[in-house]
Amino acid sequence: MVNRTTKYSLFIVSLLAFFLLILFTFNTPWVKQLDFNVLHTIEGWRTDTLTPIIIFITTVGSWYVTAPIWFAIIVFLLYKRKGLLALYITLVFWGVRALNWGLKEIFARPRPDWSQVVPASHYSFPSGHAMNSMAFYSGVLLLIWMYTRSRAVKTAAACVIAIVILLIGFSRLYLGVHFLTDILAGYCLGLAWSLGVYLLSKRLYNQK
Repeated sequence: MVNRTTKYSLFIVSLLAFFLLILFTFNTPWVKQLDFNVLHTIEGWRTDTLTPIIIFITTVGSWYVTAPIWFAIIVFLLYKRKGLLALYITLVFWGVRALNWGLKEIFARPRPDWSQVVPASHYSFPSGHAMNSMAFYSGVLLLIWMYTRSRAVKTAAACVIAIVILLIGFSRLYLGVHFLTDILAGYCLGLAWSLGVYLLSKRLYNQK
């Protein structure tokens, strides 16, 4: 029977394979057209009422929200003398940001320049909001799963966090600062990163 570590490892490989598929196709004509069509479709959904809500949602995936959450989690875990878990969520939070910055510099994909609702700097691929929020919030979810035995709590946390991550990704499309392929690539790498760091932390813990 396949154990959980093997399942996670296979899932990470699948995520990386999907990222590579996006990487090698996002400059092809048909994928460019798909990205263009998605942005223009979502552009038509903008309203004066919805836009402030979407701007708030995108902020949930920003440094201004995730950093205080990360710090509060660190304080709690250190108080509980869970140093390895504190190290885990720290590596997830900071490591994925460094990885995203480096990849943006390597691929240097320009952002959409015709429909931005809010100003956005740096390059477009992969999406920082999608990648960072996927890594961090999925990392938080793993911590919740470690700390509770209640199936109801685990399910509720998974649903809430999944909705938050999806809304953050959608917000970047709505605001016109990313292409769909940026978001999907960010999701793949963000989840692969948090699971990879989790497996590494688990191995270190078992070797203690």
